[in-house]
Amino acid sequence: MSNTDIDSKEVLTVRGTLTFKEYKKFSSFHSRRWVIWFTLSTFILFFALSIYFLYNPGDIFSFGEMAAILFVSSTVSVFISGIFFLYAKAVIRIKATREYKSDQLIKKEFIYTFSEEGINQNRDRSINYIEWNEIVFVREYPPMFLIYVSKNKSIVIPIRFFESIEELKLFKQIISENVPSKNNNIT
Repeated sequence: MSNTDIDSKEVLTVRGTLTFKEYKKFSSFHSRRWVIWFTLSTFILFFALSIYFLYNPGDIFSFGEMAAILFVSSTVSVFISGIFFLYAKAVIRIKATREYKSDQLIKKEFIYTFSEEGINQNRDRSINYIEWNEIVFVREYPPMFLIYVSKNKSIVIPIRFFESIEELKLFKQIISENVPSKNNNIT
């Protein structure tokens, strides 16, 4: 909402309310690594199990038979891991829906003020102050920024909260100056 220059210190204030669609996207981004790990683990497990059941070490196979075993094993593994992938995505979507519906605070307007000192988060009568050294990491995705204050807790800042390109650039500048680049993927 406002950019001010107090004693040559950059300050940016943005405000907005997180929508259900944005919360579902956040939940998807937040759990992306877990879903990938789960899917790959499922593939490897079922590939190994299908090879184990299809191949007898005492038997001598031709190249064609071995190729067929590998093809069948990989096809079965891809199919089963695909089912597990869809299941994981559905569970995450259901969980996000339940969390959003049950959390009345997330549906209220947030006001974020970013400065050299840290981040002020205001909601109704609640004020939360976060210093830059408390930020674990920052991630940028096309529709939003995620500012993690712990491994599983983040501040979600949709890009639509910024009223102009200048505010967005100032936000990125403040983040880049205050969060080490190893913990920051802002471009």
